[in-house]
Amino acid sequence: MLNQDTQWYKLHYPDSFVGDEQRMIQRTLAEFVDRGIMPVRHNIDDDVTHEEMIEPILKGLQVDLGWQKSMVPKQCGGNEMMSLVTAALKQEELSRADDGISLASACVDWTLTPATMAYFFATSPTTKVWGKAALDEFAPKFVEDHLRFGCFSMSEVQSACDIENHLNEARLIWTKATRSGNEWVINGAKHWASDSGTAHLHCLACNMDPDSGVDGFTLIYIPEPWPGVSHGKYEAKCEVNGDRNASTYFHNARVPKEWGLQGLEAWDVFLNNVVSAFAMNIANCTGMMQGAVDVPLEYPGQPVVGGKPIREHFPTAMFPGEMIGAISVARGTFLELCHPFDNPAVYGSWITDSMVAKARSSLSLLARMANDLIPRRMEFMGSQGLCAGRALREILPRDIAVAKRVLGGVQLGFFSGRRALYEMDFSSFGLSKLKKAEAGTV
Repeated sequence: MLNQDTQWYKLHYPDSFVGDEQRMIQRTLAEFVDRGIMPVRHNIDDDVTHEEMIEPILKGLQVDLGWQKSMVPKQCGGNEMMSLVTAALKQEELSRADDGISLASACVDWTLTPATMAYFFATSPTTKVWGKAALDEFAPKFVEDHLRFGCFSMSEVQSACDIENHLNEARLIWTKATRSGNEWVINGAKHWASDSGTAHLHCLACNMDPDSGVDGFTLIYIPEPWPGVSHGKYEAKCEVNGDRNASTYFHNARVPKEWGLQGLEAWDVFLNNVVSAFAMNIANCTGMMQGAVDVPLEYPGQPVVGGKPIREHFPTAMFPGEMIGAISVARGTFLELCHPFDNPAVYGSWITDSMVAKARSSLSLLARMANDLIPRRMEFMGSQGLCAGRALREILPRDIAVAKRVLGGVQLGFFSGRRALYEMDFSSFGLSKLKKAEAGTV
């Protein structure tokens, strides 16, 4: 991590965005990363069962440092760490070592956030009651001294990123929720959700009737193990293996009605939760770029050509300069983006066209930038890059490619950016086919 006593650090993490407590948290996380992840990060992808390295790392982070209860209210025994700036600083530090570990941790917060936001900030009594019911039931599991996982389950095979496209108004969600007396009955399947297969709790995006759009949209909490919930095999991936992915199937899974929220109120909670993740993923990109530039700076300081180290030659020095520029821009972007999220009384709702445009388009641009730069570090390292360690040769170039695909992908992000300038319908149903839902506030 950058030395907090230097001007360079203060320029990257200015007082206007980062307070003393956040700097302390950042330092603690950096020490954890340097001590617990960096020495083994090149072997993390080989931990197929997650038992040898991944789960011990996550237990140290989530349980020993308390991050799995960061979104749990204090009255429930949690840390109530509500600042997105703090969360983004965590994501940057973790991604500097391993993006899969970063995602696995973040998705626990992402699962609990809908209930916590509803409980603290909802103007609707129905939404607030739903948030309290979910926290009363499930928060105690996340403050225990046992490693827990959470899954924000929304992706489906037949619609993929169309679910994340808010203009589709939930009409492409086919996982169905029906009411039967005092219960919700769930049928359908989710695929590729982070922490699926390991999750102790799902926040599940459903629809009572896809044709009804937002009116039938439903958010339901469902724990595991639970009758009617099953999984396919873990996906065999070539990247971000610290984060599990498996298909999850729901067959007449029944949960109490108090665990579900329906309609526009549920849709507002869902959109707020999705939008909050954009800045987190920019922080992930930033951390991976930092991780890609740290080690290459060491290697070219050793070989000597023409009487001086390789890295002192002008052509070689171009690459780290370009990376530093990209990291500076990315770091400034996620901090500046998190600040309005942390101050909605000043900047307004998270889910307006303006906020979504800024957040999505920034993520798309910086994910592409990082995806372009990280694989090019071999130009800087030359033959040294072949023996610089597996994390730099293989893992980071693969992991950064994932950043372009999550949360709907870069194209959806750029389309959202256009709506800051002029109205544009990029739904799956064509121009003017959808009734525009009125943006609300959780």
